[in-house]
Amino acid sequence: MNNLDTVIDFGSKNLRLGVFDQSSELIYSSKIKFIEDSKNENLDKSLDKLIRDAEKQLSTHLIDVNVLYDSSEYNFLEFSIKKSFDQPTLISKYYNSLVEEANFIISENNFRDQVVHIIINNIIADDYIKLENIFDNIKAKSLILELKFICLKKSLITNLSNKFKENNLNILNIYCSSYAKSIYYKKNINTQKNFIFLDIGYERTSALFFNSNKFQFLKSIPLGGNNITKDISKVLKLDINVSEDLKIKFNKDENEISFTKNSVDDFNLYREITEKNIPIDLLKKVIDARVNEIIDMSIKQNIYFKKINSIEKPRIIFIGSGSKLLRNYNNYDLKKSFSELLFYDESDTKICDAGINYLRSDERYLANNKKKSKKIGFFEKFFNLFSK
Repeated sequence: MNNLDTVIDFGSKNLRLGVFDQSSELIYSSKIKFIEDSKNENLDKSLDKLIRDAEKQLSTHLIDVNVLYDSSEYNFLEFSIKKSFDQPTLISKYYNSLVEEANFIISENNFRDQVVHIIINNIIADDYIKLENIFDNIKAKSLILELKFICLKKSLITNLSNKFKENNLNILNIYCSSYAKSIYYKKNINTQKNFIFLDIGYERTSALFFNSNKFQFLKSIPLGGNNITKDISKVLKLDINVSEDLKIKFNKDENEISFTKNSVDDFNLYREITEKNIPIDLLKKVIDARVNEIIDMSIKQNIYFKKINSIEKPRIIFIGSGSKLLRNYNNYDLKKSFSELLFYDESDTKICDAGINYLRSDERYLANNKKKSKKIGFFEKFFNLFSK
């Protein structure tokens, strides 16, 4: 045992690694870019290099890792479970077993997915008394837990685990990167009322809804920053690499980019636009169309968003590598739909910090205890859930 905890953020283009001591201090970090191929050769080489370089610097072997992973395949479920008693009873005795029972029921009836996160959204005693925490001395005749579940396809988890095993690594935990980051980042943000974290990745976007600091909803879609690049390439008939550079430069502050004829930058926006006769209005329309689609699909089409937006427009907080392209992006529809647009100052180190923060949190233990109870019949399940 080396008493170190290793966090790997497994992205579509980047692998980030952070190694922490028992006081959650970062003692080593690194990052490596890779391009996924059909045989995973680039991934294998990148993962091997990431780990071996860390082992050389730390003079120890890294075997067990905790992985932050994002995918459009995450599913979100809501579930309530109730326990009733014949007389006032200390509810602290039944809290953990009720969470385990809910986890067991969801797991047994959701064959394709594995529970990754369990979030206790509300604790209700005697049908109407909301509690912030479970205290040892509280008695009640009933206990209701309102829970949120974030699940991921078992096949994806198996594939990911196999990739790491090929590099002699054992995955201890897999966490939703967007969720772990939002839980960590919101500590440094004024989180009153409704707000949304929008994590725009390479080819995936996740929207996480919060109300009064409580997590409410997750929506992931298979669209991200690379889709904007592909659109530019297709519509303007440009090379994919030129399209990527054009997208990045176009969304930077005009003081940072090369609009002048005499610029010696490797990529001169003025020269590219002039030589290739690129219509600026068309370029902006292409970017606008895809950004609006990403936000429509991940946020605006959501029933939960429609409900809260009718009361008060929420704030939107952009995170993820794809969101950096929008920092100086002027989109009237965006500003009209949200009360405020914020861009969180994200970094490789902060992403790994988010991972260790969640690993050391109380909440992470909830998903690790699937109750191994005997098989029960339909009527017994029904009685346990709804009897009074």
